[in-house]
Amino acid sequence: MKYPTIIDSQQLFREPDHPLKAGLDPKCRSTKPLCPDTFAKVMKTIDTFIFDADGVLWLGESVMPGSPRLIDYLVKHNKQIIVLTNNATKSRAVYAKKLAKLGYNSSKMNKNNLVNPAAVVADTLHRAGLDGKRVYLIGEQGLRDEMDELGIEYFGHGPEKKQDEADGSGAFMYDIKLEENVGAVVVGYEKHFDYIKMMKASNYLREEGVLFVATNEDETCPGPNPEVVIPDAGPIVAAIKCASGRDPLTVGKPCTPAFNYIKRKWNINPSRTMMIGDRTNTDVKFGRDHGMKTLLVLSGCHQIEDIIENQMNERDDMVPDYVAPCLGALVPERI
Repeated sequence: MKYPTIIDSQQLFREPDHPLKAGLDPKCRSTKPLCPDTFAKVMKTIDTFIFDADGVLWLGESVMPGSPRLIDYLVKHNKQIIVLTNNATKSRAVYAKKLAKLGYNSSKMNKNNLVNPAAVVADTLHRAGLDGKRVYLIGEQGLRDEMDELGIEYFGHGPEKKQDEADGSGAFMYDIKLEENVGAVVVGYEKHFDYIKMMKASNYLREEGVLFVATNEDETCPGPNPEVVIPDAGPIVAAIKCASGRDPLTVGKPCTPAFNYIKRKWNINPSRTMMIGDRTNTDVKFGRDHGMKTLLVLSGCHQIEDIIENQMNERDDMVPDYVAPCLGALVPERI
């Protein structure tokens, strides 16, 4: 049966035909449902909570009901809170303003507690040392803001100039202008991505010494209308991987650069850290791959059926330790 996205946890988990109690292979990794009472017990074993954002803390421009109360609950119990989003279109400062506008605790949910691929990309390039070389950038304002903060020079963002295709010959492809002194190609979501950008990126990457860095490889991102597919950075990165024949260093979840960034900055103990998100292939896998506890909330992309499919396909790295309808379903009536 199809389970609703946001409903009372007691209603969801009392149903006798709940898929997680439907006789799965006992050798499969088990996922435990959480309610306020059980979450309170689990919380005692966790020092740091890492939250995905879209589909968990907010959906589009709207706050996820109940999520601010859970944050307040964790703050009251002196838990460390980190927000880790795979969205690089905006900077950490912009996301901090959004969280404050949506009613989140600004003392614990600010720029200093936020991580996104834009910040990790900028940090990666800064640590690599480009020796004065520039970055060819396919990406939105968030990447530019974070690279500006670290003094990294870039070009290529925004719409390409229209090529003269009046004769229909496609001759522009044989006379494409490439810049010199390029040290890296950075690829993320960009609404102006087109064939010319793909061609330029692929040609810059012919040079072995040019770094290829990607923000994330999410196929889609959640939105308020579940009937509309919203492509994320993944399809853009895939196009350039295919054309260039090179694999990028991807910094977003579930990849290790984001984990290393967090470990350096907060010195977390993975065994006492919980990753909470709405996707099994990014959030849950990120947590599992790096030794953290994991919680899937059903308020965004992936649902119970996705957990079952991962179990059946023996993808333990995408099976969460815990599941809940949404963050609000974990908060006791009185906090």
